[in-house]
Amino acid sequence: MLYVSEISDLMAAYPGRDFKMAEIVRYVAGGKRVNARTRHAIRVSALRALQGLRDEGFVLVRPPRAARGGFALYRWRP
Repeated sequence: MLYVSEISDLMAAYPGRDFKMAEIVRYVAGGKRVNARTRHAIRVSALRALQGLRDEGFVLVRPPRAARGGFALYRWRP
């Protein structure tokens, strides 16, 4: 899968820390400013990679707290 190595590099370095999707996308993009279309493509690919890592047991996902406007948190499982 695309971006699995980048995501695992980021999250494994901080195993007890929660990450927002925006932080993961920013890391995968290399810290560069990208247009909305590219950012969305990275987000979709990163979400698929995170789902695969979750299914394998490497990532814990906390769903959004608020019914509207919340965000999920992702944590590397030590």
